[in-house]
Order: sequence, then structure tokens, then C-alpha cells
Amino acid sequence: MPVIEASISDLLNLIGAPLSFDDLVSSLERLKVNFEGEENGNIILEITADRLDLVTIEGLARAVRGILGLEEGIPEYETFDSGFEVKVEREVLPLRPYIACGVVEGVNLSPDAVAELMQAQEKIHATIGRDRRKVSAGLHDASPIVPPIRYSAERKEEVRFVPLRGDYEMTVSQILSETEKGRKYAHLVPGDLIPVLRDSRGKVLSIPPIINSDMTRVTEETRDMFVDVTGPDERAVRKTLRVLVTALAERGGKIGLVRVIRPDGEAVVTPDLRPTPMRVGVDYLNLVAGTDYSGKEIASLLRKMRLGAEPVGEEISVQIPAYRDDFLHPVDLVEELTVAVGYDKLRPALPGYVDTFGARHLRERISRIVRELMIGLGYQEILNYVMTSGDVLFRRMRSPPREVVKVANPVSESYSVLRDTLIPGIVAFLSKNQAEPLPHKVFEVGDVVIPDPAEETRARDERRVAAAYEDTEVGFEDVQSHLFSLTVGLGIEAELTPTDRPWALSGRCASIRSGGREIGIIAEVSPEVLEINRIKNPVGVFELSLEFLLRRRGERERGEARGVEGG
Repeated sequence: MPVIEASISDLLNLIGAPLSFDDLVSSLERLKVNFEGEENGNIILEITADRLDLVTIEGLARAVRGILGLEEGIPEYETFDSGFEVKVEREVLPLRPYIACGVVEGVNLSPDAVAELMQAQEKIHATIGRDRRKVSAGLHDASPIVPPIRYSAERKEEVRFVPLRGDYEMTVSQILSETEKGRKYAHLVPGDLIPVLRDSRGKVLSIPPIINSDMTRVTEETRDMFVDVTGPDERAVRKTLRVLVTALAERGGKIGLVRVIRPDGEAVVTPDLRPTPMRVGVDYLNLVAGTDYSGKEIASLLRKMRLGAEPVGEEISVQIPAYRDDFLHPVDLVEELTVAVGYDKLRPALPGYVDTFGARHLRERISRIVRELMIGLGYQEILNYVMTSGDVLFRRMRSPPREVVKVANPVSESYSVLRDTLIPGIVAFLSKNQAEPLPHKVFEVGDVVIPDPAEETRARDERRVAAAYEDTEVGFEDVQSHLFSLTVGLGIEAELTPTDRPWALSGRCASIRSGGREIGIIAEVSPEVLEINRIKNPVGVFELSLEFLLRRRGERERGEARGVEGG
């Protein structure tokens, strides 16, 4: 979740009400904003990931004014035709196809506002922007810009301008190699072409998603601003623009609409500030929130959350402002209602339509016992993702590929398959922590996914525990003693039978068996696998399935339950 710093004086000025510091913090925390501290006149806040509008100090002030009843209902922003046009050329579409722009005139920037705007911009880049891959935004002083603006693709060596806060003109290649932002984001423009924004005179405004031109640098004296947002995700691009222009409008500005002309001649006007309508029943809101308000009372509370809300019969007609993109279902309105009421004012009550009480699942009870036993043996718990890669599962373990569950459209090769064993993930963990002092004793309790044609989903989950012990001198007997301590603690009668695995040291590998069936594996890791993973010391590992224990305990508990019922 993003953490921001806001000038306390600037925030209070935007709120427009004399608040004590405690009252300010209390109002912010009602909005699910976590107070992290105060430093040098700044308040440090953690913002929930679903409220992108609150990464701007202007958005925070707007929301607080609603909670305090200073302003209610959906904010109304004055708009006008800015006369700006952005012409998108076909060559830029393969690089960064979507662009949305806006103009905000008459902005009153405080001494802290410029830094706060830059902070909001970077938080947007880091969250919804996925570090500028999905979205990047540029904030410009509009006064030097002469429209129309051209959004095109040009060769890096042919584009020259003074980058933001630069002292001299540079080529794009120089910017990518010699400036901080250029080096950080050069990987986003790997080819010979780069997206460029130029005005009608040919002056470069920016090279998205890298850096703006110093010509349009925003200062405290800036009054009119031009905002561009680009990226491969049209919905995210438009959402980001709405957040930024409405935040700037909170500083006294009016929003200018911009015509974006696509290569096929289609003209799109941005930003689109139309609210989103939603209707929800009064009974539904009261049932889920545990309240008993009339439609009129609910509408009043929702207006405090800066929503448009009016009772219409047995329903509430809601208008969601354009800068809020976090409403997916009527239950989101329930959350807004409970925030407006205050969580501390809701009275807990047991549901009258349920005769049972929740309890920890047997799987989790046994997992907890396993964790306590492993910690008692001196091991430290780690957590790996169920999703992993073929490289970790096979190549780095010197194991031939086998049938595993694969992800159809993986975002990354690192998360392209589902693990069917815990040991490779623990070995990979040790590989990444070779600089830490010895010994390394780690364990994991987690699920693996086993292909199984007999199951409806053609796969089944299995809970397992795995452990690894690395030190300058570690042998099979060391991990064997820990394994038997664990099995005795769990009431499992286990025995070892020699076996082999591609990743195990020959002659130092055994199958863990109980009741005539294999329930795990124990071994020393082979030197070849240690070398592949750059592990410097011997490692012993074991992995134990908990399904055998789960079935046995489950049958016992069901038998006891039948005995109680029969008695």
C-alpha cells in the first residue's frame, strides 16, 4: 500500500476548517487511511490500494470535507473546451497505444503543492502504473505549449531536448544512459523507436514513459496545467487522468477538455467526468451493514462520502464520481455506508439465521501443531508461492520435466506452473540467502498441487511440510533425527526405505513410509544441485505429506462425534 507525506498546513488549508491534529488524524482514519507518524510538519499516511484518489493531498482534503459535513454529495467541476488537440500517429500504437489528456486552468499552487503533486504522480506510477509499464503520467506547465500536439514514434537519435531539471540539450540515447530516470526506465523502451509528444512548433513536451521536457516544468507560479497519461491499458489511462485533473481542480482550477484524434480519424474527448450510476435496495444495505436506517438517512450518509445519493422508493439512486473507480458491486456501497457511520458505532450481533459457530479447520489445526514442533526443533518458517517456474522445479533440481499443472497465460515465466513439491522452493530460498550466517534451518508448511485425472478439476491440493538444514557439516543423520522428532510428536509411526531422486546424493536418500505407503522423502542434496544453486555448504532436506495424518484424525473425530450422538 502506498505511503505518502503531506504538509499538515497545506492539508488543513485545503480542508478549509480549523481542526486539531488529533481531529485531523481521526477524520483520516475513518476513511481507512492509516496514520504512520508526523515529521517536520508533515503527516505520514498509508493509503489503501483501492483508493487511488487518496494518494493526492487534494483527494484527501475532499474526502475529509465530506466526513466532517463541510461539503456533501458528488463534487461538481467546471469544464470547458480547452481548444487543445492531440493527434495520435499510427507508428506509436505498437509502443504505447493509448493516451488521454486534460487541461486545468487557474490552479493555485501552495509552496508544498509541487512536491506533493510529484509524489502523487510517482505513487500512481508505482501502484496502478506498475512502475510505469501500465500507466505513466506527465504534469506540464501549459503556458509554453502551442497546440495542436502530436503523439508519435521517433528514432532515439533524432530526438533532442533539455530533460526535466537538466542543464543542456541531450539526445534520447544520452538521457537513457546519463540521467537517473533514463537509466531506471530505459528497459521500457528497448527498441530504436520511442514515443514522443511535441507541440505545433515541434517542441518536445515529453518522451513517455521516461521524462518530461524542462520547458514545461511545473513551478509554484504555474497557473495552467496540461496533463498527459499514456499506456497500454486504456481503462487505467483514463482512470489516472480523472484522478489527476479532479485533484488539480480542487485547487481552484477548471477542467479543460482535450480532443484526442486517433489514426483512424476517430475523435475522443478526455477526460470523461460523467458519474457512474448505481441502484441498491435500502433493505440490502441495512441487512449487510447491520443497520436500520431509512432511505433518507442512508442517502444523507452516502453524500458524506462524496457520492450523489437520493432515495427512490425502496432503493437508493447513487451517482459515483468519475475519480472513484473502486465500485464493482452494491456491497461496495455497504462499505461506504459503514465508513460514514463509523465502524466504532456499529454494534456486533450474532446472525440469527445460523445455528453453528466457526472453528479452525482440522487441516489448519494440524498445520499449527507441525509449525510449533518445527520451531521447537530450531527451524525458522518461510513462505513461498504455490506458483513457481519450471526452472526452479526442474532444471535447478536436475530433475527431468514431469506432468504438473501449468498456468495458461502466465504474467511471468517465474510464475508459470504450480508446484507439486516444496523442496525446490526451499532450496531456491537457501540459494538467495548464502550471505546470512550459518546454520540455516528453515521449514515450510504449505500446499502443493498434484495432477489427478480422477478429480473434477483434474488436480488436487495436498498439505505438506518440508525442511532444510544447511551448515558446514550436515549429514543424513542430522535431518533424520529432526524428522523422527516430528513424526513422534505427530503420533506417526514412520520407517525409512532406501530410494533415489535425481537431486539427491546417491545412497543418502530414503522414502518415508507409514502403514505400508510412502508419505515423504528425506535426503542429502547432491553436490551438482548445490553447485547449480550456488549453495556453498551441505544441505539435508525432508518433505512429509500431512494428508495421511489428516485422514486418520478426521476419521477419529467423526467416530467420536457419532459416539456422542449415539449416547
